[in-house]
Amino acid sequence: MYRSYPNVSPVANKYLGHKLLLKAQADHENHIKNARSVLNLSKSTPRFHLSSNFRHKHVKEHELSMIKQENERLRRRMIKAESLVDTHNNYVLHSLNIIQRQREKIQHENEFHRLQKQISQVRPSYPVRRFQQDYAKKQDVKKRLSRFPSNDK
Repeated sequence: MYRSYPNVSPVANKYLGHKLLLKAQADHENHIKNARSVLNLSKSTPRFHLSSNFRHKHVKEHELSMIKQENERLRRRMIKAESLVDTHNNYVLHSLNIIQRQREKIQHENEFHRLQKQISQVRPSYPVRRFQQDYAKKQDVKKRLSRFPSNDK
């Protein structure tokens, strides 16, 4: 094969020239396989101090810390003045418009019973005799489909 393959560079021995060409091709293929991109396509490092979300979050944290400090200062003053806050929630619930709610509840129940009665009195639009005939036809078709074919050849 080395005799029929033309050498690019002039050599004295065609066989050794062919070997040299094959080695150069193999090296070139390895270089292509191991090639890496020159461009850096990775994400850039985030700079949190420049983003508006970070500034907004930082301002919120500062506000919360100021509120906590103020609450702590007020709590200390209350303890110093010996004024205690009653945190027990034992008060009587007062329902607003209880009579109107009861009327609405009765009205809804009456509407529900009326609809239930109306639904139960509806006549079927599909006659029983026709239903039985259709059922018989379907059973007949089912029997014919499930029967095995005869072995007559």
